[in-house]
Amino acid sequence: MRPLIAVATNPFYSSYADIPLQQMEAETMKYFWLPSELTEKICSSIRAAGGLPLLLTAASLDDEIDAAVRGADGFLFAGGEDMAHVYYDLEDRGTISPNPLRDNFETKLFQRAYAENKPILGICRGCQLINVMLGGTLYQNLASVKSEWALHSRSDETKGYVHEAEILMNEYFPLCHERTIKVNSMHHQAIDQVASPLEVTVQTADGLVEGVSMPSDGYLRGVQWHPECLAAADAVNAEIFSSLVRACRRQSV
Repeated sequence: MRPLIAVATNPFYSSYADIPLQQMEAETMKYFWLPSELTEKICSSIRAAGGLPLLLTAASLDDEIDAAVRGADGFLFAGGEDMAHVYYDLEDRGTISPNPLRDNFETKLFQRAYAENKPILGICRGCQLINVMLGGTLYQNLASVKSEWALHSRSDETKGYVHEAEILMNEYFPLCHERTIKVNSMHHQAIDQVASPLEVTVQTADGLVEGVSMPSDGYLRGVQWHPECLAAADAVNAEIFSSLVRACRRQSV
């Protein structure tokens, strides 16, 4: 059977649901287009890997979270808005437009899925969320830390590559026969202090974390880039979704 993989995302806000299209500002529409595009690519990548995607959007009802954790074989936490700084830092150092409803939903969802040892993959924001939930911290605004890190905010380059990163643990990327991997880059936040249960699997030449994993019998991985944009033509990135699907199959046996 195809394992059921719940995708935690928020490509559109319920507060906009009753606003006619003609009244939506161009910048607002542009903003919502990107997460909608990425969500569809995630679903397509999961299907191509043999899984069955199930979208979970932010909700405040605990019974929905409980039902999702009981029913899903695994979880994917997708990209999106900045996570609120209060989860890991008392001061605002450059966080942009956090979504409290989504933060509340996804932190609870992660805690319960993690407690049940469900396979979990985090992409971009999802990778950051994993690190924060396990006790790590984030750079709230990369460009304010190092000016050269501004290159990571390239949402205009979804299908191509922006930079290379060094693979530190090849076992997590079995189809990559090089010491580096080419990635896209659509973020202005990233992992700062790595949570103690995690190990870094990929990083840039100047030390910015691009991938993490938990060394255990379970499956918990995070990548900072967006493999869903590359997976259709890149076997190394497609394998990231295949590894999640295989873990979910093992879990359901």
